[in-house]
Order: sequence, then structure tokens, then C-alpha cells
Amino acid sequence: MSEDALVTAAEIARLADVGRAAVSNWRRRHADFPKPVSGAGSNPAFRLGEVRNWLHQQGKLAEVSPGKALWRAVDVHRDERDAIELVADIATYLRAPSSVALPAAIRAELDELIDEDAAGLIESLSTTLFERQQRQHLVTPRELANLMVALAGPVAATTVFDPACGPGNVLRAAAESGAAEVVGQEVAPALGTLAQTRLSGLASVHIRFGDTLRADAFPGLQADAVVCDPPFGYRDWGHEELGVDPRWHYGFPAKGEPELAWAQHCLAHVKPGGTVVIAMPSGAAVRRSGRLIRQELVRRGALQAVVALPAGVLMSTGIAIHLWVLRRPDADGIGPVLLVDTTHHRPARRGDVDWSAISNEILGAWHAFQQASQVDELPGRQRVVEPIELLGEEVDFTPAHYLPQPLRRVDLAEIENDRASLHQLMEAAGAHWPKLHESDPGTRSRTTIGDLAKAGALEILHQAGSLDLGKDGSGPLVLTSRDVVTGAEPELRSTDEAIALRPGDLVVPAAAAGDGMTALRVIDRAGWVLGPNMFLIRIDSDRLDAWFLAGQIRADGQAASSATASGIHRIDLRKVVIPALDIDQQRQLGTAFRHLIEWEASLKKAVEIGTQISRNLTEALADATVAPRL
Repeated sequence: MSEDALVTAAEIARLADVGRAAVSNWRRRHADFPKPVSGAGSNPAFRLGEVRNWLHQQGKLAEVSPGKALWRAVDVHRDERDAIELVADIATYLRAPSSVALPAAIRAELDELIDEDAAGLIESLSTTLFERQQRQHLVTPRELANLMVALAGPVAATTVFDPACGPGNVLRAAAESGAAEVVGQEVAPALGTLAQTRLSGLASVHIRFGDTLRADAFPGLQADAVVCDPPFGYRDWGHEELGVDPRWHYGFPAKGEPELAWAQHCLAHVKPGGTVVIAMPSGAAVRRSGRLIRQELVRRGALQAVVALPAGVLMSTGIAIHLWVLRRPDADGIGPVLLVDTTHHRPARRGDVDWSAISNEILGAWHAFQQASQVDELPGRQRVVEPIELLGEEVDFTPAHYLPQPLRRVDLAEIENDRASLHQLMEAAGAHWPKLHESDPGTRSRTTIGDLAKAGALEILHQAGSLDLGKDGSGPLVLTSRDVVTGAEPELRSTDEAIALRPGDLVVPAAAAGDGMTALRVIDRAGWVLGPNMFLIRIDSDRLDAWFLAGQIRADGQAASSATASGIHRIDLRKVVIPALDIDQQRQLGTAFRHLIEWEASLKKAVEIGTQISRNLTEALADATVAPRL
């Protein structure tokens, strides 16, 4: 890309590896930031050379790894070309420079990296691409791919097939585990190309493009193992065209059961006695339309194990995932089935799971089952069942339905400590109760927050754009609207440039459920920054009291809000009505407002503790792990 080329604010953010909000802040705070040469309002364009020079001078283009530098060039062109296709073309170019049409800036970047390790650059680009596309079911997480291959193993010196290979994570895991040959089919050419380039040199690789169910590219293939994380939840899989097909050994799948079509396709491509490991949505274990096929999988001895993973293991969906371990029946007959439930490993947030603990638990049970067809029965965790147990009315494969539930042990001493804490909390809440007396309000002059802003008594700020938030990293803690509503301490961090909060600032979420007083927080410490979708009121403390203003907003905020169709209220702070009082009167009222807010917070905490105590004791009484004294 020429230095005279024009770039948008979004492209500048990608170039500097920051959020869009940071660019907006730079423009506002730095008088020497390059002026736009075209466009206006929210979509200006800047000259690339001027922007690069400014970023270098400001130290915002620090030295980065070759892979990071290359991704920056990719990111700038993301609006012009699909990122997946662009990365696939770069990967092809790195393996064998040819006539691949690449933007000049990327070619120039690649020419500078001619001595770099091509495989390392491809993996760096692919990893960044996958991280940026997590909301799509683009790739099987590396840890899940390793687990599935381990369940199918050992795969050393074997042929492993993935009929929905995507960019190749499953096949890469197989190759790294010693597979001699990896075979894959992918409907999206860009993803298939990326798989081909990523796997080059690791094993003998055969990747074909096309719709696997409609146009099987390997009709005669009999692999040693098939490992697959197929697409799910779609109906256009070929039901109308594939009514008569030799792959349906266990029954013709209903239109709403594409996952059972994939499972049978996998079984058709594995050797007798070979293993299939396939990721399935949990609904496939119980939907009535798939009952007869599930029944046949059990009766013919194809089902070996079902593993329930925690909901949220995939960033792309909150749907719970099961792993089915299948075996193409041979002469060994029908054996027992292993059921494992790992749903107790609940992720703190989607995609953030302890894969090491999950994998150890699953593989420990699987290896024991392989050796002796038995495992130690663990309530709520694992059990081996005879096939007849699965052949009930529903032919339900959900592990939890066959596992004895663990007894809920209650520590009565701990419960007693919680009760004492609750008692102390209630006593402490009384200290927050303000001393009040009846008063005649008379006639008071009133103003609005908007008028106070015009008069310079306060300033209303908000975080422009979004912030890249996460629990990891070294950036400052970000106060989010959720933190304000729940009263929690901030946990997320961001390296994006954001507005620093000061003691005495008043923070109000821009939107909240309209079922109570407006949530807000008066900042009492430094070190936090303002999160997105929040208003910051920064006051002149000689003219306004923060707690006085907080109380008035809580009282009048709902009147100055508008409800959306979903019941969410968006508050218009500028319309909130405020009595015009001198600073001493404000501070006196502010103290009372503060006491009430703190009293309410104590009550909420007490209700939370009391509810948990009651729930624990109710469950313990029902389970007979505690009993009333006679």
C-alpha cells in the first residue's frame, strides 16, 4: 500500500493494534495527530504515510514479531478482502511463491520476511486469524482437537480422516501424534487451502474441496480412525437428494438430524474395528427424531462412549457439546458403554475452560475402560453401563441421566459461621441508617444536569467505541456496567486507551433493566478506567457534591429514561432534574443519600448470604445428609 494511500480510523486501530476508541482519543487529545484529507464526521480518511510517522514518533508502533507485523498488513486490508481467503493466499505464497494475487503492501512485507520460517509464519497468522474469528465455528479449539485425537489413538503410523477438516486443527493434532497420512475434505476452499499449507511437511496430506455429504471426495477410503467436529444445527445437508445412500447403515436421518448423517458418514469411512470420535450437540443424544438411529448404534455395538463437555467450551456457541466414541462393528460383538460427565468444569466465561483437567479426567476413564471394560464408578462423573440400559423409550445418550448424583455434603460449622456473619452484617446495616425528620420542601428552584453541564459545574464523558476486554494482561482494570449494577469489583483489563477514573467521579450505565432505581457508583479510588456503554459525570467539587448528585439521579433517573422493546431503559442524564441548593445543603443531603445506598448494599449482601444458607440446608435435609435434632 502506497504511503499516499488513505486509511480509515478503523484501519489505523488495526495498524497500531488498539481499539477504535484509542484512535478517537488520540484525535481528541493530540493536536499534532494527522488531519483527515477526505471524509467527514464519523468516517474520515487519513494519509497512511502521515499516520505511520505519527505512530512511530509517539512510540505506538513498537517492534513486533514478523508474524505480528504481517498480520498488521493483513488487518489493514480486511475491509477489501475476506480475511480467511487472504490468509490462505499468503500461506500458499509462503509455501510456493506463484501467481497468487496479493496486495502490494503484503507482498512487500513478505519480501522482507524471505528468510523467516514459512511454517512458523503460517501458524502465527492462522492463530491470530482464529482468535479474531472466535464467534464463528471456524476451527476446532486446539485442546479439543488434541483430546479427540487422543480418544481415537494411538494414531502413530496410521491414516486419519476428517471429513469436515476446516483449517486443519484436528488433522494437525493427528499428524503431531504420529499419523503417517492425514486426509480431509472441506466445503470452503480457503479453509481447505489453509489446512493443506499448515499440514505440509508433517505427514502425507490429501485435502479435497466440496460438500462432504453430497459429494464425497473419498468414496473408497477406509481410514484407521475418523475424527470430526462437523457443522451442526443446519437442515440443508442433502436430505432430499440422499434418501437412498449406502452410508445409512443405521437408518436414514431425519432432515433435522444432520449430525446423525455425519456420524454415519464417518463410520462408513473407517475400517472394521476402527474408531470414530465425533463432536455432537447435546441435543443429538435425546431428540426423538433420531431415536431409531441411536437405537441401532447401540444394538449393533457401534457406541463405545459418550462424553459430556461443559456448556461454553466453544467460543462460537453456548450449546453443550458431547463427544461420541464409535467403533465400526467387527466380530467382537456388543460390549458395555462408558459414560463420562465433565459438566462440573464450568467455564468462567465462554471458551475459558481448564482443558488440562477435563482431558485428564476423560482420558483417565477412557484408558481404564479400554483395558478392562470397567471404570471406578464416580457419582456425577463416570460409569460403565450395559447396552440394555440405553435402550429405553427415548434411547437417551445423555451421561448425566445414568450417573448416580453425588451427595451434597454440608459443613454445619461453616453454615453456622455464615449465619454469624449474616447477623453481624444486619447489625452493621443499622449503622448506615440516616437520621431523618419530616420536612416541608416548600418551593425549590430546580435545574437539570444538562444545564449544570452548560454552566461548567460538571462534565459528561463517555467511552467512545469498544474496548478489547479480558481477564489476562497488564492493562488497567475496567469498570463495566455489570460491575456497577452488581456492586462487584472490576475483573477485566484492557490495553486500549481509555478514560481514567478519579475519586469523586460518578459513573452511570447508559442502559439498565427498568425494574428499580438507577444503578450508579461514586468512585472512591484511582487506578480504574471507564468501560463501554457508561457515562462519567466529572463534577466541580466546589459547586457540586457527588453523593448529592448520585441520590438525585437515583430518584429521578427512571423519569428521565426511555424503554426499548426489550424492556431495557436508556437514561438521558441531561434531562435529570436537580434541586438548586448551595454546597453545604448538598453535602448534608449527600451524606444521607450515601448512608441509604450503603444500607441497601448491606441488605443485598445479607439476602445473598441468607438465600445461599437456606438453599444449602434445604438440599441437605432433602438428601438426608443432615437431620433435625429430636
